[in-house]
Amino acid sequence: MKLFTNIYDYIIDLAHRENVTRYLYGLSFIESIFFPIPPDVLLAPIALTKKYNWIKIAFYTTFYSVVGGLVGYVIGLYLYELSILNSIIKESVFLEVKNLFDKHGVTIMIIAGFSPLPFKAFTITAGYMSLPIILFIASSFIGRSLRFFLVAALFHYLGESIANKIKKYFEYIGWTVVIIFLFIIFSKYF
Repeated sequence: MKLFTNIYDYIIDLAHRENVTRYLYGLSFIESIFFPIPPDVLLAPIALTKKYNWIKIAFYTTFYSVVGGLVGYVIGLYLYELSILNSIIKESVFLEVKNLFDKHGVTIMIIAGFSPLPFKAFTITAGYMSLPIILFIASSFIGRSLRFFLVAALFHYLGESIANKIKKYFEYIGWTVVIIFLFIIFSKYF
């Protein structure tokens, strides 16, 4: 059974569809607030198609991610005490991120924006900690720009060779991630 290869093929097919950028920008927006799937999953294959200007899609992916981050910031600023937030960000994660903010300041927003860490945890925590809004926007824009422009450029210019390697090993990568995830769950609860 080629479960992950089928998912890969579906995403590549989706990247060729009309108006796919709307999905990309929507994904960028919601990922900064609550959604677990990063926009890179769609950004990379869209840049690979060369159907769109990679600079433009990287910019708008960044823009909508930062706007979504502002929503996360407002949630953290005004609503963090509500129990509904536990479904968005666990208290243990919040405390870890808060410690990172205490230790590294605004630099952690740039790192979080660039890294595969869950950006939503940082946007909500930044709001809770009342990080100055200008610093929040600037650091989010820098981190997200670095990440999304890098992904878009790599897949635009080196896409075919990267895509072929990813597709070749995608099934193994997918199952490895599932096994690691199950191991983490198992070791945490059993």
